[in-house]
Amino acid sequence: MVENKIWKVLIAETVGEAGLNLLRDAPDIELIEEVGISREDFLKKLPEMDAVLTRSGTKMDEEALNAATKLKVVARAGVGVDNVNIPVASRKGVVVINAPTGNTLAAAELTMALMLSLVRKVPQAFGSLRSGEWDRKRFSGHQLSGKKVLVIGLGRIGVAVAQRCRAFGMDVIAYDPYTSKKKAESLGIPFRTDLADALSVADVVTLHMPLTADTSNMIDEKMLRAFKKGSYLINCARGGIVDEKAAAAAVREERLAGIAFDVYCSEPLGTDHPFLAKDIGDRIVITPHLGASTEEAQTEVAMIAAANMIAALRGEPYEHAVNLPFLEQKLNKTQKAFLQLSRKMGILGAKLAEAECGAIQGAHIMLRGDLFDEEEPLLNKLSAYSIGVLKGLFEVSSGPEVSYMLAPLLAKDSGLSVDEGFGEPKTYKNTVELTLDAEKCKVSLMGTITEEGRMRIVKVNGYWLDFVPGGKLIIFQNHDRPGVIGKIGNILGESKVNIANFALGRKDNSGLALGALEVDSDIDDTLKKKLEKSGDMLWITLIDFSEVK
Repeated sequence: MVENKIWKVLIAETVGEAGLNLLRDAPDIELIEEVGISREDFLKKLPEMDAVLTRSGTKMDEEALNAATKLKVVARAGVGVDNVNIPVASRKGVVVINAPTGNTLAAAELTMALMLSLVRKVPQAFGSLRSGEWDRKRFSGHQLSGKKVLVIGLGRIGVAVAQRCRAFGMDVIAYDPYTSKKKAESLGIPFRTDLADALSVADVVTLHMPLTADTSNMIDEKMLRAFKKGSYLINCARGGIVDEKAAAAAVREERLAGIAFDVYCSEPLGTDHPFLAKDIGDRIVITPHLGASTEEAQTEVAMIAAANMIAALRGEPYEHAVNLPFLEQKLNKTQKAFLQLSRKMGILGAKLAEAECGAIQGAHIMLRGDLFDEEEPLLNKLSAYSIGVLKGLFEVSSGPEVSYMLAPLLAKDSGLSVDEGFGEPKTYKNTVELTLDAEKCKVSLMGTITEEGRMRIVKVNGYWLDFVPGGKLIIFQNHDRPGVIGKIGNILGESKVNIANFALGRKDNSGLALGALEVDSDIDDTLKKKLEKSGDMLWITLIDFSEVK
């Protein structure tokens, strides 16, 4: 924490008192409470703010983020961050934090409440009784026991729902393209890889996915036709995952027996919303986004968001940053060493491509060894080590200020294709292997950390050699003939440049070699040109790792 630094935190809507008390009691936090503030006044206050604590009503869109020139953290007292422009925040280096664990039980219990209400027609029976009727036959429903439920999304809430469905005697299956089959198996849940196939056998379908570009309108008209006839659909996840008009039509046509929703594409509902149609009212249960609306959940999410916001401002370890690709604080010593190795390999690869291959068009990263098995690969998400490679690559062109948060965005912006693989170890226990596709040729690297914890580059462009990616390095390719190394040594000696370490790699019958020299002094352009003109070098590049912290 910066000594005597007071962080200004703005609250523009009602947040749980427990979270506010954490902020009020923090000696380095100045809490500005402006519940109900107008948008215009909110924008005027943002330039002074270091952080904003929100729920769903405070829009941190591009306009707001551009106005908040000092902003470091946006914390959401809840799960969804639809009200925050994540890409813009990431480019500005603003950490976006949510509280994904605080409302798990509340959301899971509401899901079960809606499921039971739907299959037993509880709201309709209540309404009928209040109107003076006593019609038991009309409200005959189904029991959950023995029914097959498809849980779409195996995050915390999805798992909690699956556990509760089992307690009701339901047969649980799951679909989640972002969760590995290994995780589902560890939970004892049969895993389906084809969504349409899974929908065709489920009596009840419950959604627990985030709203992303991939999940937007995931349950559309076409997918709704894959549902088992007479099944039920429940959405307590996010509005926008389901085509609501198509879902209402499926109920009207009796393809679905009923639907229960707590979230919607647009909130609050307009009077013309398809779920408010009277002809299907006896088969629909809807609630006004109550997923986290318990006293316990509101207390918990406020405390989680506030505590992590304070930690982030102070530079202390924190959790639940939705726009950080990984949390460096959670890596152990060995993992951190491999992260640093990956970053340095990205820098080295970019410099080698710059020297002989031209613009980089693709990056292929292979992670081999048990160390990387500890991380569960996620669909469409790169590991920390691959992101480390990207950070190193873009540091060469965009400067050392490129963050782990920004690197994947730069890769996307530049059109760089990136793929990641995991494999069995070969020569070494754990290795990072990088291949760069560039305009004129490829660059390939292999790196490892020894048992003693020493960082090593062990292969470059097919040449086996061994050097530390540290200090001031001269990397070059030369004709493999007598006297070359002596000539290089003489040129450096005449310029008073001392050689600290030297590594040479050769290929059988190639006539070429690749060298890595660590030197104690800077190499200026004049000396570099002298080395290039020695007549034996095909190319040469200089890399100063002494500045890479």
